[in-house]
Amino acid sequence: TNGFAAWRTLCEEEERMDPAAQVAVLQEFLHPEFEIAEGGWRQGWVEWEARLARHAPLLGSLGDAVRIGIVRARAPDLLRDHLEVSAASYGADYASFRVVVDSYLRAHGGGLRQQTLPATPLELDIMTKGKGKGKGSAARGE
Repeated sequence: TNGFAAWRTLCEEEERMDPAAQVAVLQEFLHPEFEIAEGGWRQGWVEWEARLARHAPLLGSLGDAVRIGIVRARAPDLLRDHLEVSAASYGADYASFRVVVDSYLRAHGGGLRQQTLPATPLELDIMTKGKGKGKGSAARGE
């Protein structure tokens, strides 16, 4: 089959979808869970973009600013911080935003599971050591 016929069939299926199913699909796109994808956050993001493209006839066009907002809201903490600081470089242009995200992911390990910093135990021995030379009543001659 040719691509046009397949696209037409997909569009017809989307148009026949009942309103409740349409709302469910829209909700899935507005609240994706990228981090649960098998390959990590990046894989979930890529899959979301592919589904978004497949359901374009149903969804209409989600504007660049809306897509950027969805992805930023679902980004792991460190990536989200980077995206907020870098916002001037992509503005409301999704293609530029995608370049910023891809660059960050390449530099920081690709898949990006949700980032949590390991707990570091507090070193209490610093607080329990003696007063040191020249301190205390013996040094003052008391």
